[in-house]
Amino acid sequence: MDAPTAFLAALAITAAGGAVTTRTIRLRAKRAAADFQRDGEAYRRTQDRRRETYVEFSMTAGRIADAVALWADMPAAARPGVLDEARAHLQELRTRHAAVLLDSSPAVREAAAAVVANSERLVDGLDLDADPAPELLTLALSERQSLPFLRACREYREAESAPYFGVAVRRAPRLSTR
Repeated sequence: MDAPTAFLAALAITAAGGAVTTRTIRLRAKRAAADFQRDGEAYRRTQDRRRETYVEFSMTAGRIADAVALWADMPAAARPGVLDEARAHLQELRTRHAAVLLDSSPAVREAAAAVVANSERLVDGLDLDADPAPELLTLALSERQSLPFLRACREYREAESAPYFGVAVRRAPRLSTR
């Protein structure tokens, strides 16, 4: 085979390979778009479930903090019932903590563990015959107990959303936490 014929043969093979590659890429793109639509629904359901889990976890921790904050103003006769409720809320918090651990990032897990530890300190610090210690009241009254957890949840959800919504999620306006 002479040089011009070999060149034309190589050119024809390259062009055919390019056409096949282009067709393959287009077919994969169509398939990926269809998969994205199906996965988008699954993603939405997953994010709704996570959001609900995170909110319930945070609300349960808030109920414990509220009980401790109101402890000093509570009559002595009502304290045993409130202590039992606080312990029930702590048990519920531990159960919700297990749900958070199953489906979250390491930062969310760490923040959730801190919330559980603080809530355990709050409930363990309650005494039927005495007011809570000042440091427990400070912890209970500070609304920031759950903020690191909620911030970690938001960052995790934004990171999970990036493949679906691109960088626009990071630039979206946020509600103030102040």
